[in-house]
Formats: sequence, structure tokens, C-alpha cells
Amino acid sequence: MKRIVFLILSLFCFGWLYAQSKVTKTKVQKAAPKAKYPFRASPVYLGHSSLRGGKIAKFMFDSLVTEGLYSIDSADVVGDVVEFRIYYKQRNLYEDSVGNYYTDVDMLTDLSKGNKLNAYVDMAGRSKAGDTAIFDEILVRLPDSMIVRGAPMKFVLTK
Repeated sequence: MKRIVFLILSLFCFGWLYAQSKVTKTKVQKAAPKAKYPFRASPVYLGHSSLRGGKIAKFMFDSLVTEGLYSIDSADVVGDVVEFRIYYKQRNLYEDSVGNYYTDVDMLTDLSKGNKLNAYVDMAGRSKAGDTAIFDEILVRLPDSMIVRGAPMKFVLTK
């Protein structure tokens, strides 16, 4: 008799715990707020252009990078770029102790506040064909003061 009562009570307890776990999962799923903006990253462009990456001529990169980064989405909502990090990979030709030539990559990284590069980063004097510029960790402030991530960009300089 004691075994039957114990079995019934244990089945009742397990059933009650199972039902409670289902209720809390549905409550948590319903309580999650919907995103106000459906995109994960705000589109960011180099200068006042429609360029977001790919191959770019050196002279065009030099002129657009002085204009800074701009964010505008498909609904014409303009955002202010708050900060970004640039990784600039510069290919250089070196000579070893035996006299053999080899190419190696020097890398510059800088965190810029605002939408333009810091004054001490001179891209016009530094850039050349074959270099790579990566703009990453971009933060964009939308008109309602919400800050979202900007989509990263990668440019390869050509002649």
C-alpha cells in the first residue's frame, strides 16, 4: 500500500514539474521584446558614395577616406558614425641578409572617434596598390539615440 501511494505521489510530482517547465518556457518566449530595427547591422559607406567594400582605385580611396564613414539604410534613415576601428595592411618589399626579395605585411590599427580618421593617420601618404583597408567595430547612433553596430567593410586598393 505504501509503495502504491509513493508511486502515485512521485508520478504526480514529476508531472507537475514537467508542466511547470513548459509554462515557464512559454512565458519567457512571450516576454522577449521584438527588435525595433529588423537589421542586425546598419549599412555603412565610405565617403558620400555607395561603396561598401571590394576593389577600389588608390586615388578614389584617398579622396573618399578623407570624407569619412556615413550610414544610411534603405528607409533613408541617416545615422551618425560614433566610432570605428581601421586595420590597414600595407604590403612592402624587403630584402633579407642574403639579398633575396620578399614581401611582408605591416599592419596599422587605430580606433577613431567620430566618422573620420584621426589626424595623425595620413592615408594619402601611406596608401598604395595592393594594400588592404578593413573598417570594423563600427558604432552608429540612429536618430532616436539608439546605438547599433555598423556592417564591416573591406577594401583592396588597386592602381
